[in-house]
Amino acid sequence: MRMCSTLEHIAQSKYDVLLLPGDLSYFNMRQMKWDNFGLLVQPLASKRPWMVTQGNHEVEKIPKIHKRRFTSYNARCLMPYQENASPSNLFYSFQVAGAHVIMLGSYVGFAPDSPQYRWLKADLRKVDRKRTPWLVVFVHAPWYNSNVDHQSEYAAQGMKSVMEDVIYRARVDVDFAGDVHAYERFLSLYLYLPSILASFLVGLIIENAV
Repeated sequence: MRMCSTLEHIAQSKYDVLLLPGDLSYFNMRQMKWDNFGLLVQPLASKRPWMVTQGNHEVEKIPKIHKRRFTSYNARCLMPYQENASPSNLFYSFQVAGAHVIMLGSYVGFAPDSPQYRWLKADLRKVDRKRTPWLVVFVHAPWYNSNVDHQSEYAAQGMKSVMEDVIYRARVDVDFAGDVHAYERFLSLYLYLPSILASFLVGLIIENAV
């Protein structure tokens, strides 16, 4: 199993904190998959922080049957969202070493009048770059990628259209994303163009499913 191989590499890396931008596994409403995932990661996650955000496979909404999204995720993956005045477990921030890390929700409302958007702007205003010189953002759906099967997705492009300017003006250093099953990275970009003024570096990660 690829997941077991990934966990073996993580265990050997002597990491301080693990940051995971969604799609923890492919649960799709199956609670046994959640249980199996928990058993697999418990030896590592019980010793060092695992900070996560949600992906499309954590949404788990079925029309007319189960309308409430993220039920299992919110019950099993409680993050310290209240410590930075976030109103939701689905987006939050924290400080680790010299970094202020922001975990955003690609599948939560992100329009300018949404709680997530308002919280993001308020959280960015509080960042002290003397204490945390690095400013890092995590999302699940990548705003930039070259995969032909992941273009024009609303979770990515809709969020990018309203939040890219916000994090650009805040001088975010790097953005990590998931979803695309490949590794890819870009130099500083803003509105699809290289920018010497932007410190915004986009990175993607490889996904591994249980």
